[in-house]
Amino acid sequence: MRGFFNKVAEHIDKLDSEGQRKQYRLLVEELSFYESVFRSMREGVLVVDATGRTVYANEAVARLTGFDGAKAKGRPVRHLLPDWDWDRLLAPSDEGDGWARQASCELEVTYPERRILEIQSTPSANGTVLLVRDVTLAHAREASALESGRTDAVCELASGVAHEIGNPLNALSLNLEMLAREFRREPDEERRTRLLADIDVARQEVKRIDTINRSFLAALRPVALDLAPGSPADSLKDTLAEMRNQFEERRIHVSLDLPPALPPVMIDRAQMRQVFFNLVKNALEAMKDGGSLDIEISADDNNVYTSFRDSGAGISDAALARIFEPYRTTKAKGNGLGLMICRRIARAHGGDIDVESKSGEGTKFTVTLPRLERRVRRLS
Repeated sequence: MRGFFNKVAEHIDKLDSEGQRKQYRLLVEELSFYESVFRSMREGVLVVDATGRTVYANEAVARLTGFDGAKAKGRPVRHLLPDWDWDRLLAPSDEGDGWARQASCELEVTYPERRILEIQSTPSANGTVLLVRDVTLAHAREASALESGRTDAVCELASGVAHEIGNPLNALSLNLEMLAREFRREPDEERRTRLLADIDVARQEVKRIDTINRSFLAALRPVALDLAPGSPADSLKDTLAEMRNQFEERRIHVSLDLPPALPPVMIDRAQMRQVFFNLVKNALEAMKDGGSLDIEISADDNNVYTSFRDSGAGISDAALARIFEPYRTTKAKGNGLGLMICRRIARAHGGDIDVESKSGEGTKFTVTLPRLERRVRRLS
């Protein structure tokens, strides 16, 4: 564009009125083109003159910072965005030239919404050009990656510890059995009864530790799936048939809504049956004196959904926010690992589990599985 201006400036005196009009039209077209480019940018562009007044602000910078771009021109930038580090941004390094003289910083803003912005300022002939980028998601991904790395390290260590705990537990079980055999020979009946009762308590506690340990290992180990084309309805029917007696004993009315045809998914039938069993079992335990469990399978262009809605007491907001975390349970004898394992299995299938609940209004769990023919998924 500079070359265009220079060319016009060199020949402006030699142009007649028609030539000048032609060059003016070309200039307008050129400016319109660059304006459309700046308007389409996701990054904000802010130009400040040597006195600190706003010369130009594209729509993106107005959206990211919350000021009115149409009213910004000519106003001191320190008034528009008073909390920014202008002493640094408007005084880039004197060393080097061009981009080498950039100054940059990151700011967390709370208006118009919470964002982390990266600001890069570069001196120009008549002021400073600032490029404003929203790096909120990049920061979130970086934090997630760091957290994931820490979690993997802890899981690896915990898995090793849990594996080692299994050996002494087996030894304890064996020795308790030998003690029980020895105490059965005790001639004093009262003493024999007391000792065997103590052995039984110890056995139950060892069994409980072993159950927790096995659940812990299952939660930490990678999920190995045996996938095949199928339908979640098959795993669901297996689960409901297995739990029919529990429904009758607890006076739970179960309704099942299945469409006449379902698109296939890649599924490990046995592991998905484990997921459904846990979700149905949780629903039963949430309904102490009878109730209803509504189960529905549906599909859209991308996924197949299996939902479980109970008429129980619901879950508080505080508990709901941490429901998939380990050892978060409201059950007296629960270990809080069931839902964590269920979500890991669903995610290993390429899907997920979501929950909706309000205190006093029941709870709804939805298992999402991707359709077999879906090869590409748009990330939110």
